[in-house]
Amino acid sequence: MAINKLENTAFLGDELSIFNSVHNMVVAVDYQGRVIIFNPTSERVFNYPAEKALGRPIREVVPFTGLPKVLQTGKPHIGRKFVVGNALYVVNRTPIIRNNTIVGAIGVAQEITELQHLAQELKEVKEVNVLLENIFHSTHEGYIATGNDGRILMINGPMAELLGVTIETAVGRHIREVAPDKRLHQILWTGKLQYGEVVRIRGRETVVMRVPLYNQGKLVGAVSKVMFQDVEQLLALAEKISSQRRSSFCPSVTHNDNHTARYTVDNLIGASRDMLRLKETIRRVAQGPSTVLIQGESGTGKELVAHALHTASPRHRRPFIKVNCAAVPENLLESELFGYQEGAFTGARKGGQIGKFEQADGGTIFLDEIGDMPLPMQAKILRVLQEKEIERLGDTRPRTVDVRVVAATNRDLEELIRQGHFREDLYYRLNVVSFYIPPLRERPDDIPLLVNHFIKKFNREFGLLVRGVSPEVLEVLYTYDWPGNVRELENVMERAFNLVEGDIIEVKHMPPYLQKASQGKKRNLHNHTLTTLLQEVEKEALLEALAAAGGNKMQAAKTLGISRAWLYKKMKQYGIKS
Repeated sequence: MAINKLENTAFLGDELSIFNSVHNMVVAVDYQGRVIIFNPTSERVFNYPAEKALGRPIREVVPFTGLPKVLQTGKPHIGRKFVVGNALYVVNRTPIIRNNTIVGAIGVAQEITELQHLAQELKEVKEVNVLLENIFHSTHEGYIATGNDGRILMINGPMAELLGVTIETAVGRHIREVAPDKRLHQILWTGKLQYGEVVRIRGRETVVMRVPLYNQGKLVGAVSKVMFQDVEQLLALAEKISSQRRSSFCPSVTHNDNHTARYTVDNLIGASRDMLRLKETIRRVAQGPSTVLIQGESGTGKELVAHALHTASPRHRRPFIKVNCAAVPENLLESELFGYQEGAFTGARKGGQIGKFEQADGGTIFLDEIGDMPLPMQAKILRVLQEKEIERLGDTRPRTVDVRVVAATNRDLEELIRQGHFREDLYYRLNVVSFYIPPLRERPDDIPLLVNHFIKKFNREFGLLVRGVSPEVLEVLYTYDWPGNVRELENVMERAFNLVEGDIIEVKHMPPYLQKASQGKKRNLHNHTLTTLLQEVEKEALLEALAAAGGNKMQAAKTLGISRAWLYKKMKQYGIKS
């Protein structure tokens, strides 16, 4: 028998049989700390027979128990945990009081190993649910989920914004009351996946995917996901992929990283009469071998035209080499263009080095900023154009090259000739075919096309969904003089993308000088002509840039996105002293 009646346990009475029957561990001690109850569950857990335990001090039977402390203090221990083997238990220890005197203490323990595992699993499930909810609400894609009764269970911020509702007001309502997507509710009967459907939501063409939800084979709900909040996004992505595929099969565009022509005639944005004529002329001239001179102000896209000439020409499979004549130091320009032999000068590379003209053999060499080329080098370039041969520095053997020369400048070469800074014979040799790129102020009708082009470009780069500019912004863009041309417009649009919050670019997202142009136009339109107004704004912008740069002309020109020559011209026009 597991429990023997002792003389000092008479107060227990019939309760002994109850302790024998319960599944919990029950251990009790008298006022001296000697074991008086040690039920069968205790025997099994502690692997200690009751006959041996009864009457012995509890610390000899269960060394780690807190029963002696309960006897000493009279304070219970509730919910204490302990481990035996691989099992976890929770115990309540309480004093046994008779006639206001502590006559013993009893501990009742229950194994909670399984409960602990369940609690841990529940905690992990909750953590996963929190993570999934965070992902659900953090994504830029719109999601909405319904139960099998068609009522909304979950909706994230982008979807709520697209539908013109709030998350709080949408959850619990029927899908038909909130969204025009009636087919989502139809999934609850068909159970079929619907992919790539075009749905019109509040005036916008969106691309939607609908997915049925199953639990143990039973249809329990559906999820609708907006894959593209505007069909324009999808078209832009398709164009990007198509362009990449074309590039991968077009050697003219991907000859290698350093000798690459990246643009075609289609990259010239504009539908004005001048731009259409320019594109058509490029296509015709590209087929021949003639030297081309491209003229235009800084930022008009002269390099882009050079690329387009090469990619449209029979030489498109050969290299396209670019040289900025203003960026290479005068003492290095000859070796850069024509190469050198080993030992030609101190520090010359062993084995020598070929120059840009030899690298471009069979292809095109683009001499940018040729108006800044030193006179001695102009004579050597003239010989290349006349004789079709070059001589490496330190070498006497001429080398024949088959190169088409395309040159560009934003300077007035005829004026440079009069000043003695440019060779007249070189000018006529370069000017076989001449392209003039009109400045942006002469083709304002192209501004909306350029704006849309840059919006698409920066939407891809910034991951945004800007739809356009406000009428006020477009008016400012139309009336501004654009001294920095297309490059300046691109910089203005990129700045706006760094500040825009919604899907429309406002005047407040424009640079300060354009904001002032807008404000000045509103204040002074009644007593100023448009030309006078723009001149005032332009002069003010010049003064601010010069002041911010501390009088440094190069820095001021860079801030305004114009060339230093154009800055000097404008300073002279407005009487701004150096």
